[in-house]
Amino acid sequence: MTTIDYQTMNISIPIEAHNYAQQFAAQQPNKEKKTQVYLNTLVVYAVDNFLKMFDIPTDLEASDSWNPVIRHYHNVADLAIVNVGQLECRFVLPEQDEIELPPEVLEDRIGYIFVRLEDSLQSGEILGFLPIDEPDEMPEEVEIDELEDIEVLFECLQRLESANNAFTADGYPVFARVKERLEIEDLTNIIAQLEWIYRTKKNYEWRAAATNLFATYSGSSQRELADNLMGSSREDDDENGDIELSDLAEDLMDKLVEIWEEGNGNF
Repeated sequence: MTTIDYQTMNISIPIEAHNYAQQFAAQQPNKEKKTQVYLNTLVVYAVDNFLKMFDIPTDLEASDSWNPVIRHYHNVADLAIVNVGQLECRFVLPEQDEIELPPEVLEDRIGYIFVRLEDSLQSGEILGFLPIDEPDEMPEEVEIDELEDIEVLFECLQRLESANNAFTADGYPVFARVKERLEIEDLTNIIAQLEWIYRTKKNYEWRAAATNLFATYSGSSQRELADNLMGSSREDDDENGDIELSDLAEDLMDKLVEIWEEGNGNF
């Protein structure tokens, strides 16, 4: 990724974006849905252009917003970031101060970027970024003044890219252990949520927070895991399945922290 000029906040919306928006909107059943799809398409295309300015690879075709079936049934405006995950792009109207996040975009996202569209729909202003929060605590409504500066987005993207590249390279056994234990193939969402833990919590809180996250994927009780973690001796821990999960969560968190702190000089 290239050096980032954080002053670049205004983005143009080219004719190609309107062509896609007209095409996608024409497939919708009513005026309200047509407008929703039109504006969603504009903002996704605009963010795609914005990220390309900084050599951040994206994949429109892999985005839910570019899938005709998904966009027909859901209010989605995501952009797939290569080796990172799905970034949700939400439009903001000129007089709008609060933005509602549809239920379908509260999961499986690495974060949310907001663009205020000009009346002419020829340009937009990048307002800020909302990082992923705890999955059960993502707000359904967001106020503009709650958004993070856009540089937080780029820091998150760099950390997630480095972690996912390490995972793809398959050079660390802990990634394979996590996939086997949680019975999942794609660690993108877990890594994004661990990045949130890394960024927002104290290091002595990482083990418990990562354990609770793993519990949501394994189906275990978070309270039971926490009780076992706090109440067992180390000798008993080795024989306890919950503590085994906690150890695995800590191992993955430690490896990610190592990767991210090695790359801090690039942020």
